[in-house]
Amino acid sequence: MTRQARIGVVTTILTFIGGMWLFFAPFIVGYQKVGQHWVEATRNDLWIGAGLIFFAGLTLLLFIAFALRDAARAAEIRKARREASEGASQEG
Repeated sequence: MTRQARIGVVTTILTFIGGMWLFFAPFIVGYQKVGQHWVEATRNDLWIGAGLIFFAGLTLLLFIAFALRDAARAAEIRKARREASEGASQEG
């Protein structure tokens, strides 16, 4: 994994954790009491937190999908090179 990819993954994970915090903060910190109508700050935290969780999760899933695709391509290239080198050594 390249340095830039690592930075991107770490940033995405931190964004995901930040979204989780925003989503659960009203209840953990206690400015939203259970059973009461939600105050504006609670609704804001829930929507922003949910958005961050969604987009960070989607980004992580796409990153994993592209990493698996690249690994499969690299394996195919190695296999083709190995078969070509074995074929050349058998001919000679």
